Amino acid sequence: MATALRKEEPKVVREPRTEVVPARTLFPELTERFEELLGEPFGMLRWPIRWPELGLSHELMKMPVMDIFEEGDAVVVKAEVPGLAKADLDIRLAGDVLTVSGKKEKEEKVERKDYHRYERSSGSFARSVRLPAEVEAAKVTATLKDGVLEIRAPKSEAAKAKSRKIEVT
Repeated sequence: MATALRKEEPKVVREPRTEVVPARTLFPELTERFEELLGEPFGMLRWPIRWPELGLSHELMKMPVMDIFEEGDAVVVKAEVPGLAKADLDIRLAGDVLTVSGKKEKEEKVERKDYHRYERSSGSFARSVRLPAEVEAAKVTATLKDGVLEIRAPKSEAAKAKSRKIEVT
């Protein structure tokens, strides 16, 4: 019984590389494009309006957040409209589409001995949603309390008839 002895090959130990090469030197064009993207996210698309001036988040904030749900025999829509009065709101129902719109104009004039300031701001919004059931338009009510608009629309008899409870067996 002969056993073959193998010679171990010497292990090659490599020194760790201590030189750090910045990515800017390896990929200058890629780095430049990345910095453009960070500085101006949609600048490369050549939009006619630039991102900071667009104020996209400001535009989205003008749209009221809405919750739509069914509660018993009614469809309820709740919308956040902070700072608006009843007179600033316009609510319309056309078929099964509910539209909530509003407009706010504000003027502020301050005159003091050492300075004068006159500011005007205005904004409007309109949001339309399709109601999940047919409602009786003549019986729709709306209330505004603490910046929350609540619209209650009773379901029509036809919509009530379409819905029925199904027993689980």
